[in-house]
Amino acid sequence: MKKILLSSAALTLLAGAAAAEITWSGSATIGYNDDYSDGVFVDSDVDINATAELNNGWTASLTYGIELDNFDNNGATDNYWSEDENLTISVSNDMYTLTYGDTEYAAVSYWNGVSDMAFDGFSEVDDEQVLKLDAKFDMFSAGLSTAVDRDGQTYQLGFGATATLGMVDLSVAYQEEDAAPATGDIAANGDYNGNEIFGISAGTSFGGADILVAYAKDNTADEDSIGIQVSYPVGPVTLTGYYVSESVASATYGDDYTYGLTAAYADGPIEILAHYESARGEEEYNLEGSYDFGMGLVVTAGYIDGDDDTDNDFASYIVAEYDLGGGASFLASYADANSTAAEMTDDIDTGLGGYELYSGATLALSLSF
Repeated sequence: MKKILLSSAALTLLAGAAAAEITWSGSATIGYNDDYSDGVFVDSDVDINATAELNNGWTASLTYGIELDNFDNNGATDNYWSEDENLTISVSNDMYTLTYGDTEYAAVSYWNGVSDMAFDGFSEVDDEQVLKLDAKFDMFSAGLSTAVDRDGQTYQLGFGATATLGMVDLSVAYQEEDAAPATGDIAANGDYNGNEIFGISAGTSFGGADILVAYAKDNTADEDSIGIQVSYPVGPVTLTGYYVSESVASATYGDDYTYGLTAAYADGPIEILAHYESARGEEEYNLEGSYDFGMGLVVTAGYIDGDDDTDNDFASYIVAEYDLGGGASFLASYADANSTAAEMTDDIDTGLGGYELYSGATLALSLSF
């Protein structure tokens, strides 16, 4: 009888284990740079993903990451290992998802604004832990969130929603006015905005063009933005333009408007991106192109510039990346950072290819598992 009971218990445990799945993934990069890193650099991490099927159509999941012995010879060293601060725990079904951890605030998740609006600065996650409930009903989606500090106290309630009504896509977002915790990384980071902000937008398609109109108001500052954005395809080229009017002029430049123009070309192995914007008097422009030679080799080059020295993404660059298969690739790049405030940087973000480059010459082998 004991054997039967033990066998039954073992089968029950195995059945429970079969309903759960735990997977490991990871990535590693080892390279050499002659400017910012001035030597060998390493970046490696491991991610844990766990899911379990619950009763009544619910699914539980957990994700967590670990950084492994990363260094870049420029004072940024994490010996042995450290957590990625990306813990997320969630339970979900076809209609609802409850998430805790490294997940975006509801206002940001659902807001669809025009580029470079000055007063739609909803808080974004950077070292915060967020508790969020999402729901879907046919053409409607909505979310409610609050941040959680290290003492378990909540702050800054936020809301966001989207709806599709015929040919019109609507979005609305709101966050309450609330200060971040007085101590710790949350109070120090630049992505938390304690102001009360409201936004609403509507988008549609007409005559082949995608049109978006948006309005946002920072109630704490009593300032607002209103903008329009239009995208239109012409053969292999997509043209996008936007204009935003602000209720107050820039304190530095005196302009109370922002506008931008982008042309993106994609045809066969060739991609070209050209962009210009004037954001309240601060100009940025870039011209980038890539060519796919086949057999896994892609070469990308470009020039990104502007007059804001606080931004590192001002450089001329060239990248050659070769796909080795199986999640491995080899990269050779050179980037000349031309911002006087960032002659040495590890954060040159390209418009094409999604590269984040070191200044100077770089050789790097990347692996994913």
